[in-house]
Amino acid sequence: MPRKRLFKEAKISVDIAEEGVVIKADTVGGLEALAFELDKMEVPIRMATVGPVNKRDIITAQCADDALNQVILGFSVKGNTEVQPKLEGPDAEIKFINADIIYRILEEFEEWRDTTKAEMDAAARENLVYPGHLLYLKDHTFRNKGPAIVGMRVLGGRVHIGQKIMKLDGTPIGQIKSLRTRSSEDVKQGHQGEELAVAVMGPTVGRQIEEGDEFWVDIPSSHAKRLRKLDLTPIEEEILEEITRLHRKQDHFWGR
Repeated sequence: MPRKRLFKEAKISVDIAEEGVVIKADTVGGLEALAFELDKMEVPIRMATVGPVNKRDIITAQCADDALNQVILGFSVKGNTEVQPKLEGPDAEIKFINADIIYRILEEFEEWRDTTKAEMDAAARENLVYPGHLLYLKDHTFRNKGPAIVGMRVLGGRVHIGQKIMKLDGTPIGQIKSLRTRSSEDVKQGHQGEELAVAVMGPTVGRQIEEGDEFWVDIPSSHAKRLRKLDLTPIEEEILEEITRLHRKQDHFWGR
């Protein structure tokens, strides 16, 4: 992130960005040493001051646009009397990482950042329609319509209740209403290699779908764009590219 201005306070010289973390230290030298190490990690700094953590520091950290910057890094400092309770325990108002050795601050910061990013990715994945490839198994027709209930194998990716499916040529088929395992357990989603009884509202067996048919999970264009930023499995990436090629025959800007 480009540096926007130079922050100077009490003979402190630290490059400051419009977006970044908040750092604190008990001395000017300690503050500049911490800033130097963060610069090597390409971590932007929004505020750098000497002294105990105060209310302004907390508010600045909380207002960071990037959740990975919503943290205060302290080198041999604590909060003042007013804010120290707000930095401790499970109900802390902001993440506060403090130690008397810089490398310990950096280690804990990296661990926190990795964990936070993983949690953010997991939350994003939970709300996305993921790539999926399904096979309608032969001799696995349990109900012809209203909804059609058939046995399917997840050839790749995943499938979730509420998702729409389409044929490999893009023909819309219907929406998945329920998923059930071979042990008759109702589940919300199925993954590669699993065989499930799938209830699909819309098609009639023998008309719109036949045993042996294969289907894609129909991914919304906006979801495809977000999926490319996540760590998909190789087969999920392949399925996404196939679905993208299919949609772009009709809409060149699909998923961009």
